[in-house]
Amino acid sequence: MAVLKLYPHTLSYQQKTEGYKDDNGDYHKGGTEWVEDYKKCDAVPAGKEDVITYEDGTQSSYSYVVYLGKDCREFHRNDLVRINFFDNKPGTEFSVKGFHRYQHQCKLWI
Repeated sequence: MAVLKLYPHTLSYQQKTEGYKDDNGDYHKGGTEWVEDYKKCDAVPAGKEDVITYEDGTQSSYSYVVYLGKDCREFHRNDLVRINFFDNKPGTEFSVKGFHRYQHQCKLWI
């Protein structure tokens, strides 16, 4: 009998750091780093290329709907995330198309 894992994949995200001026007045450029938070998630393929419509009327297509626990961070449009699928292949990067927090889970469209 097969055992089904509800959240078989892991999610990490890219965090941007702002530039700053040091005590000498020199500017240091900000950068990016991957936060390997390894939140458990379930990524469900859209089946076909589905479209999400934003408040301003523009549309964008997405490939996966990702289900996360209710304690995850807030994601914003165009954030970069990496899904490490359960088959241990290198992570695949996606751009966030939408995010919504529900009472018991969060949904991420990528």
